[in-house]
Amino acid sequence: MLSAIVWNDAYARASLAAEKQNIPLVDVLMQPPGDRPPLHWRMEAQTSRSDRLGLGETAMEEEGEIALHLTMRVGRISTPDALTHCTAMSAMFRAQQADALPWPEGLYYDGQSLYPPDPDTTGNWISMSLMIRYRYQDRIIRESD
Repeated sequence: MLSAIVWNDAYARASLAAEKQNIPLVDVLMQPPGDRPPLHWRMEAQTSRSDRLGLGETAMEEEGEIALHLTMRVGRISTPDALTHCTAMSAMFRAQQADALPWPEGLYYDGQSLYPPDPDTTGNWISMSLMIRYRYQDRIIRESD
């Protein structure tokens, strides 16, 4: 299950990186496709799972992926420029940035994968996708603790 702490931290980091690039990060629930700019970032959660760290444990570990899609109208940007934007977004999740909030306790961003656009894609839109794997550990607080 995706935790709000993970989503909110990833969204804040992605927003900061997108702002530095002067490319909007759209909220897909708030902006229908027809209202989106010709070059934008969008974020979504991919797979996530969580489980106790041991039988009877109150500690849980969640792991999953956050997907950041650099979405563009065909002919809007070159591949080298798109790669530059993806590299800058990647850096936001690889090292603590001076202007970003500190990492939340228990959240770790692990490996990353980049999926270039499929050259056989048809239509007006194309995406380059940056996948960021994460782990998040938290503990259920009981009144007796």
